[in-house]
Amino acid sequence: MAEGTYKIRYRKGDFEIELQGDKEWVEQKFQKFIESKAVTAAAVGAKELADSLVEFLKNKGNPKKHMDRAIIFSYWLFHREGMQAYNISDVAKCYDEARITTPKNLTDIMNKLEEKGYLKPAGEKDNKKAWVITQSGEEYVDQ
Repeated sequence: MAEGTYKIRYRKGDFEIELQGDKEWVEQKFQKFIESKAVTAAAVGAKELADSLVEFLKNKGNPKKHMDRAIIFSYWLFHREGMQAYNISDVAKCYDEARITTPKNLTDIMNKLEEKGYLKPAGEKDNKKAWVITQSGEEYVDQ
C-alpha cells in the first residue's frame, strides 16, 4: 500500500465492501455508505422492505386470511423491526398499525403457523410465548 493511502474493509456475513484512497475521502464515503438505507440493509443482512407495514402488506397482495396476515407481520417484525423474538402483543400491534381488526384468537393463529413450520417457539418475551419466523415461513412470504 502506497504512502498516504488509507483503506477500510467492512464485512457482515456474505456482504463485504472495501474503500481505499485518501483518508478523508475514504472516511467520507464510508460514512455515506453507513447512512444509506439500502446499503445499510444489505450490510446487516436485512431484506429491503417497503417503508411502512401497510405498504408492505399491499405489496404482498393485501391478504384477507388472518394466517397470511400474521405470517407477513412476523416477517416484518423479524426483518424490518429486527426482533429476534416477538409475542402476541407485537403481532397485535401490527394489526393496529395496519388498521385491521385483530382476530379474536390470535394465539390460535400463531400456533397454527407454528404447526405448519412457518414459526418456531423462541421462549418468552414479557411473560408471553414468543416466536420467530422460520426459513419456510420466509419462503412462504417471499412467494
